[in-house]
Amino acid sequence: MTEKKLLNTVSLENDLLISFYDESRKIAGDRWQVVLTARIQILTDQVQFTRMDPEKRSEILQVVGENINYEKKLIRNFVGEEQKEETVTALYESFLQITRPYFSHRQFAERFVLKTYADSLDKRKWVNS
Repeated sequence: MTEKKLLNTVSLENDLLISFYDESRKIAGDRWQVVLTARIQILTDQVQFTRMDPEKRSEILQVVGENINYEKKLIRNFVGEEQKEETVTALYESFLQITRPYFSHRQFAERFVLKTYADSLDKRKWVNS
C-alpha cells in the first residue's frame, strides 16, 4: 500500500492552493518508485466565469459538481534508496518553478472547469452512442 505523505502546500497568486504529496513506494530491495503528486482543489461555486450567462453557469456546475481536482503525478522508477529524498525534492522544485505561472493565472480555475465540463459532455456522447 502506498503511503500518501503531504510535503507542502503552496498558496498561489489566484488564491488557489497546490498541495504536493510524496506517494513513493519501495519496489525491490533498496529500489523505489518515486511518485510526486501535485493536486489543486477547485471549488466550482467560487469560480468567477467571465462572459457567461447564469443559466449556462448553473448547468456547468451541475455537470462538474461542487469541486474538482487537478492532479498531476510525476514518476521516476528504480531510484536507489540513497537518492530517493533528493529525487523527490528535485521533482518538487522543478515542477513548482515551471508550472507556477500557469497555475497562478487568474483564469486557470475557470478554464479548467470549462475543460472538465467539455470532457464530461464528450464522455456522455460516447456512453450514449
